[in-house]
Formats: sequence, C-alpha cells, structure tokens
Amino acid sequence: MTLTQLCSRSPAPHWENAGKKQVDQRLVTNLVLLCPYHHRSHHRGIITITAPAANPTITDTCGRQLSAGSLARPPTQPPPTVPPYPGPIGERADWWWYDPFQPQPPPNN
Repeated sequence: MTLTQLCSRSPAPHWENAGKKQVDQRLVTNLVLLCPYHHRSHHRGIITITAPAANPTITDTCGRQLSAGSLARPPTQPPPTVPPYPGPIGERADWWWYDPFQPQPPPNN
C-alpha cells in the first residue's frame, strides 16, 4: 500500500480523496511525516511510500529503494578566506543611470 492510502494495513483512503474524516487512533498511527518537497514528489509519482509507517519503504520511479538519512555532511575544512565586499564608493546616484530614464521633477520655487 502507498501513502496515498495512508500506509494503513486495512484500507483507508487518503484524506484528500475521502473528504473530511474523523481522525481516530488507527489513522494517526499510520501517518508518515514528509517535508513539502518529498510530499509533492509522492503525489507526482516520483517516489512511492509503502507501509508500515513505523518503517516505511521508499522507492523511486525505477523501483530503487532509497536509503534513510541525508547525504549532506558537515564541511571538513574551514571556509575560504575571502576579503569583505567593499560596498559602494559613495558616488552620487544620477537620474540617467536608471532605466527607464525619469527626468527630475521641476523645482518648487
């Protein structure tokens, strides 16, 4: 069964397809927490999630099982030494630098 069926061992339609349902203990224990990216990936068919929710199996479109955990690792070296950005040099901003050019308003006096 897939997450679309709430990874339930007994048939339970996805809330989105079944409308508003009373959340009982059976449904709460079959929920899988996903970040927005992976939630969308599941609904688009990019990944498939199968039960049980306590230990789900996640596969991609080629049927390869995805491992649990991130591939990201903390850096092993300090960040490079880069001089700070010097910022603008304090020149006056002239009107003709802007696109589209807008002439200055007429003086009030």
